[in-house]
Amino acid sequence: MKNKNFVVIDGNSVVHRAFHAMPALTNRKGEPVGAAHGFFLALLRAIEDFRPDYLAVCFDTKGGTFRERSFAGYKAQRPATPPELICQLEAIQSLLAAAGVAVFAMADFEADDLIASVVAAAKTESRDIDFFILTGDYDSLQLVDGRVKAFIVNRGVKNAVIYDADKVKEKFGVSPAQIPALKALAGDASDNIPGAPGIGPKAAVEILSKCGTLERAFAEIETSPDGFCFGAGKHGENLKDILLRHKKQIFNFQKLAAMMADAPLGAVLGKCDFKNFSAVGARAALLERGLAGIAKRLPVAGAGVNRTLF
Repeated sequence: MKNKNFVVIDGNSVVHRAFHAMPALTNRKGEPVGAAHGFFLALLRAIEDFRPDYLAVCFDTKGGTFRERSFAGYKAQRPATPPELICQLEAIQSLLAAAGVAVFAMADFEADDLIASVVAAAKTESRDIDFFILTGDYDSLQLVDGRVKAFIVNRGVKNAVIYDADKVKEKFGVSPAQIPALKALAGDASDNIPGAPGIGPKAAVEILSKCGTLERAFAEIETSPDGFCFGAGKHGENLKDILLRHKKQIFNFQKLAAMMADAPLGAVLGKCDFKNFSAVGARAALLERGLAGIAKRLPVAGAGVNRTLF
């Protein structure tokens, strides 16, 4: 029997990309709606493509997380969110609630952590689900496995790329589970994680290819210095010296880059069942917000018996 599909959307990531990709649209009240229009286009496209049995959208909240508290530079380079985007983020969450879509936003957890937590919780409830994460952020690639794929939006949802484990390995040279370690070593400009001085992507991939994990690399340095997993010689000694000098920050960066799956969400399948979707409620809310073009794409009578919109 075919597995059911669960679409999990990185709300902040998709909204930000829609904001920068769409023109500065306004409704009759003069309120900005371009980002909302683009977000719902992406949502409808995901529904069309994946025919979800379950659907959830995850958002960041104000106040930050342990990441900012443990590393002051985390995402410090990012500009402040413009007011015309803040109001649309709030409107989108209200519109999703009116449509009966499960929205997750929780203090001390990034949207990434909530995505990981939704997937982890759903996996404990059922083994017969395939997950599709819609995001513009490569961080979610670390969740990819036999049941999880990432749908990465770059220049619009039509040009999105689906990543399975093979695709992750092809692009980054490491497995999905090694993504946080890769960022810890080589850095990640998008999150302002500097990585280990003197170790770039090529050396980081070499270390992880030969050692598997940072934990194993350091264990071999400390217990078998002559049998270090990526070899002796000057090159190996240089890498070993860098790792030892920056051990604490490397492990801290790995923790910053890892998506935490420990948000207390409880059971999620009932909350995220696509049967909860109300096209009637969505249509009314979209029309009130001035998003008639999106509202017209919804069937008046609601979702079909196959739990899809179309």
